[in-house]
Amino acid sequence: MRMNATKEYVREIEQVFAEAAAEASRFPGGLREKARAFISRCNPLESGGGSNAIGFLLPYWLREWAGGSERTCRDMAVGNAFAMLHYFLLDDAMDESGRKEGTDADGDEPSIRERLALGQLFYARFRDRYGRHFPADSAVWERYRAYLEEWAEAVTEEGKRPADPRDFRRLAGKSAPVKLCAAGTLLAAGREGELGRIEEAVDLALAVLQLSDDWADWREDLEEASERCNAFLTLAREAAGWPEEEPLAERGVRRAVYRAGALDKLADIVQAYGERLKAIPDVPAKLVSFACEIHAGLSEDARRAERTTIELASGGGLSYYLSNNTKK
Repeated sequence: MRMNATKEYVREIEQVFAEAAAEASRFPGGLREKARAFISRCNPLESGGGSNAIGFLLPYWLREWAGGSERTCRDMAVGNAFAMLHYFLLDDAMDESGRKEGTDADGDEPSIRERLALGQLFYARFRDRYGRHFPADSAVWERYRAYLEEWAEAVTEEGKRPADPRDFRRLAGKSAPVKLCAAGTLLAAGREGELGRIEEAVDLALAVLQLSDDWADWREDLEEASERCNAFLTLAREAAGWPEEEPLAERGVRRAVYRAGALDKLADIVQAYGERLKAIPDVPAKLVSFACEIHAGLSEDARRAERTTIELASGGGLSYYLSNNTKK
């Protein structure tokens, strides 16, 4: 769904991940190869995914919009890639914290201890890349502290109540540090007065991305008893009228999709966020395109679900499908 966002930037992505891999080659001992493996996994040109592309493409979108140095832009993109890896590993370690620490039997996946160590190495490289252009007393670090607080609140509150698909700031919270490159770009251009509306625009795009990811990950989150962390499952429970006191079951989600239009409702919310993003004066065009592309993908998924419903209903097989089929 989001690979189109990367096609125009193949050369830039190659440079970003080549520089990141070169840095990882200088990591100590056995962490070197694990670091390079994580970097490769996050490279959409190698992994085939594009879920996190906004993190390292946003500096380029902002430069096209506001101007600025190519070197500063690339350093922020590489820095964002390192920050993304840092927060990914930290989040992963939080999720695994209830389990007994240890390396997997095949030795390919790092232990919690190794994840935290790698995360700190990635964090140091992120600070180094930004520090080349923004000294310790730069206002950019005040904004980073604010984004870090947004992230901290989001991760500590996650799961305490159902994820709200209609609260775009809460949806964007776990990705708040991505906004640092917006602060850096505008401060470097002497346009810091515009930061508030650009932060809102980025939050809306991040919320759109989160809703798309929640649709893609709903079965995994349901299996891991993480329903309250998935905004699409909140919509599915609403649409299906599933009793609050009962755990949501997969058949309830399928009924919500194929009988109650839950995916259409998700696409409508994404479209509304996209319209709100478009209405913000003078925002980066690629940010708007990114949100529109995600909406188009969700709308196509909704149309496909509708066609499936019609075909099965006409053949008398809809009830069987909803009760027994285990695929989305």
